[in-house]
Amino acid sequence: MEKRFLFFIVSLILIFLNSCGEKKQIVEIKELATYEDPILGFSIKYPTNWEIQKYPGDRFLAFTTKTVIKRFRSFDSEGESGAKIELLAVKLADGQTLDSIMEKKQFTPETYSTPVKVVIDGVEAYKQTYEFPLGDGIFQGEIYYAQKDPQVVTIISFEAFGSTFGNYKPSFEQILNSVKLAYIPQVTQDTIKKVIEAPPPSSNLVEYKGEGFTIKIPDNFDVRNPNVGGAIKSYQYIGERRLDCDIRIDIFDASKQSKLEKIVEDNKAKHKNVEPKRTEIGGQNAYFFEYNPIQNVKSRVYYVIHSNKLYRITMNWFVGEEPLYKPIFEKSLSSFKFQ
Repeated sequence: MEKRFLFFIVSLILIFLNSCGEKKQIVEIKELATYEDPILGFSIKYPTNWEIQKYPGDRFLAFTTKTVIKRFRSFDSEGESGAKIELLAVKLADGQTLDSIMEKKQFTPETYSTPVKVVIDGVEAYKQTYEFPLGDGIFQGEIYYAQKDPQVVTIISFEAFGSTFGNYKPSFEQILNSVKLAYIPQVTQDTIKKVIEAPPPSSNLVEYKGEGFTIKIPDNFDVRNPNVGGAIKSYQYIGERRLDCDIRIDIFDASKQSKLEKIVEDNKAKHKNVEPKRTEIGGQNAYFFEYNPIQNVKSRVYYVIHSNKLYRITMNWFVGEEPLYKPIFEKSLSSFKFQ
């Protein structure tokens, strides 16, 4: 009896160790290359064997694998123990300062350490660390704020799941030392050409889950959560080729006004008073407006109600590249489902 019990305990320990080992495998950094942004002039080294996402004039990201990207959006308790490198350039609006940018946090304020001064690209910068436990270990991160140009703040962050941050720390330090901060140079025709030549939307669509819905989007698009006035939640799906070509989903409370026809009529003026057309979205009755919000950009804005929530789905595309975007965006919209 004692031998059987001992064998059972040893077996459980081995299973536990093996499962932990699977979760905490890291993606080795083989060699580094340098990304140089063609619009805001920032640059950063990155692992050439990692998954890369580039958004000229905005941000640069590197993930250990393609599959770990979803976990960095959902922060599931269990999952792949991957890592992320991100450089974000924030153009300051009126009244914004470095301090006001530092106040905006992804996690609760108490998660972050007190800012300490460091030096990046020869200028004074600020560093904060943060961590919290998840099912597969500690999630850890470091975030840096620096300003070389009075109109732009550069934010660099390094993050890793599954207590693996220490494995990447030496490489993260090397990458941080390589950073050149963002600034606003004179825009040239050559700069515009480089942005246009970025990859078009992929025809391979992958499913993403939002609040109360799922949608398939091109696998080379990023997912962001912009702040939209009055919205419960907002999603923006955008690629790196053009900033005027994207899919947006804004969710509003419709518990007080649930009559779709009334909502559509009230919003008609926002869409240049074009006549709405009736359709279906996710099996529900819907209306959409098609118009040109600005020169050379076409837009379709859909309104649909589900579970006392109004979903406003917007597709924007550059008229000059309609064949590249419109068919993919229509395919993406047809995949939209309510949960």
